[in-house]
Amino acid sequence: MKFASADIPACKGTIKAANEDFRVFELPLYEFSGTGTHTLVHIEKSGIGTFEAIHRICQALEFPERDVGSAGLKDARGVTRQWLSFEHTPPEKFKQLDLPRVKVLETTRHGNKLKRGHLRGNAFEIVMREVAPGDVPHAAATLELLARRGVPNWYDSQRFGRRGDNARCGLAILRADWQGYFDTMLGDPGTERDPETRDARAAYLEAGPAAALQLWPRRQNNERAALKAVLDFGANDKALRKLPQKLKLLQVSSVQSLLFNRVLEQRFEDYDRVWNGDICRKENGADFLVTDAAADQPRADAFEISPTGPIFGHKMLQPQGRELELESAVLAAEQLTPQSFDAGRGLSQKGDRRPLRFRAADTHTEYADGNLTLRFSLPKGCYATVLLREITKRGEDLAFSSHDD
Repeated sequence: MKFASADIPACKGTIKAANEDFRVFELPLYEFSGTGTHTLVHIEKSGIGTFEAIHRICQALEFPERDVGSAGLKDARGVTRQWLSFEHTPPEKFKQLDLPRVKVLETTRHGNKLKRGHLRGNAFEIVMREVAPGDVPHAAATLELLARRGVPNWYDSQRFGRRGDNARCGLAILRADWQGYFDTMLGDPGTERDPETRDARAAYLEAGPAAALQLWPRRQNNERAALKAVLDFGANDKALRKLPQKLKLLQVSSVQSLLFNRVLEQRFEDYDRVWNGDICRKENGADFLVTDAAADQPRADAFEISPTGPIFGHKMLQPQGRELELESAVLAAEQLTPQSFDAGRGLSQKGDRRPLRFRAADTHTEYADGNLTLRFSLPKGCYATVLLREITKRGEDLAFSSHDD
């Protein structure tokens, strides 16, 4: 990952020393009505991902996981608050829950199910520990530069999974390579940090799925479901259908994220500059084709518009000129075409555009006793860890920890 602030020295410190050092608060897109058939549940989770929190709630209430609505996914590492929706389930049931690492804060009702993207953004409160007084100005200078240029809108590592295998699984789906899909999801022990799971992955490759199932940790529901499907049907399309749809959609969307990052990397020096043929996005979310880059650049400097990169899909709005050439080359390098994303099975992706940068709002810093506290709000779909990497200039993973479940 390249840094826009590479010329500014790092502000060194420890991030995510404890879950409480990384707090995320979901900002809903709209006010809930208080009436309707859907119960909206505001939860606080600590040290687990959104899917796991949903699994624990659904297991306790015997509610189908596929029917839960959520506006987005939250990091496993940290204390995060978000809303979930459950239809035809009384609010009283949630108030009685007593689950590890999941707390119900409040409930209300609404007429519609929460869907992906139904949020304004997220507010963050992050504590960096062991920060030297002399490094604090470096953090301030980085934030000042990013306020002018915007933060490069990378997808960070949590998008790709702890082992980095989400996109590889998604590529296998798009290529209809079912054996490759299950080998990626269940094999490759060299990428596994957990010793117990590493042994199970090795057993899958050496002795087959039955032996692996005997060793696989019971807490890993998706992998165990994949093993059982392969045992029942073989490594084929029928086995793939037995896996959770949300998992497969995440894997396919990870391919889109990976390819967006590759476009941003190749255009990095100009991520805040407008090119002729760009698709730019206005503040209201509308996209338009740039025909006079010189005329539109002052609007980009004022953050009224931003150039976009591809969220590839079979109906994505295409740019022209240099940007089209760049995007086409990135897609061809993976032997994909826009039609590859018309994958069927409920996994087809129409595509979209994504700004190459984002702006942090409500930025505030406090320093005391070696601890630097950062507070800011980000638009939906943007990663706080990307902003933190700019401050620390650290390449290691800020999204995951060896302490995560």
